Amino acid sequence: MKLLVFAATPPPMHGQSATIAAMIEGFRCDPDIEVLHVNARLSSESSDGGADESRLRRFLRLVGWCARTWQLRRRHGAAAFYYVPGPPKRSALRRDLIVLALCRPFFPQLVLHWHAIGLGDWLEAQATPLERRLAHRLLGRATLSLVLAPELARDAEQLAAQRITVVPNAAADPGPPPAHRVPPPNAPGEVLFLGLCTHEKGLFDTIDAIELAHTLAPGRFRLTVAGGFANREGHREFHARVVKLPKGLVHYAGFADDNQKRLLFARADAFCLPTTYAHESQPLSLVEALANDVPIVTTRWRAIPGMLPANSPHVWFVEPNRPSQIAEALVAASRAPRPNGVLRAHYLAHYTPERHLATLKAALQSIDVSSPHGDRLARQI
Repeated sequence: MKLLVFAATPPPMHGQSATIAAMIEGFRCDPDIEVLHVNARLSSESSDGGADESRLRRFLRLVGWCARTWQLRRRHGAAAFYYVPGPPKRSALRRDLIVLALCRPFFPQLVLHWHAIGLGDWLEAQATPLERRLAHRLLGRATLSLVLAPELARDAEQLAAQRITVVPNAAADPGPPPAHRVPPPNAPGEVLFLGLCTHEKGLFDTIDAIELAHTLAPGRFRLTVAGGFANREGHREFHARVVKLPKGLVHYAGFADDNQKRLLFARADAFCLPTTYAHESQPLSLVEALANDVPIVTTRWRAIPGMLPANSPHVWFVEPNRPSQIAEALVAASRAPRPNGVLRAHYLAHYTPERHLATLKAALQSIDVSSPHGDRLARQI
């Protein structure tokens, strides 16, 4: 089959763009699926991107990508249009509606891959009647909707997808972790926060927890933060906070590529992501922590409980916005035995790129590209 992928690859680097890049690379030599790619990149930053760019320029760029889509469709005859709906925000919805209005009628099959969540409820609660009607017309009745976990299928169900398939996220295999170092006596435990540096992702709750642990037991832990900031205000707030803390208690490592992440995880005694991010679905950084066999402190947010091994002595769940619970969990993690491959075994069983691509390929091949139903649907839009 031929699949036209209308989605961005890094930069910026985040779970969605990394997954798209891995899919395109994974299918590059596959004899059964030919991928045509339109790199619909909005920004090279970690934020929502392009806030300073004029609306007209952004609209013209969007139309240019759609024109490229038409060219590829005419030249190669791709039957399926693959698209990643945006988060439940009016600006993202308008972008989705423009793209699908200009592209969906030319394709008999529509594949939606849901990474952000909450659009269905947002449409019911906050959208105007026109937005709701257009969304159901252009995003509704997708031939195939891909969701990251069963708990995340609500948007696809509300938009009446013809078929819904669970395709979990994946992360590149870093290989077996090195033997865990034996720290010197009284050396601080290394805690790692990796992800978008925002309040919602739990960064500042983690800093509060580290400060609290230091107050109770000086030198007990040290925090390394890696990732980009959503905006300049968050960057300033972080550094203003860190300079007030004891020297060396919190270290900012900046953006980490794959090699740097491997080193950070190798040094980490615990990984902390107490997220309450509104659009969170299945955090890729948690998959990376599993792959590197690092104990995890996180929240029971969205699909997170289901993606981690059940009743694991190496996973600690905390309530949202509770730094004291995070501090207690970090202390418990520091006293617990090392996972010794248990968390990595869960990764190998569920989240490798090979397993992801095999599940994705089976889902895509379930589409009957010869069916006339898709052509009728496209003509009705």
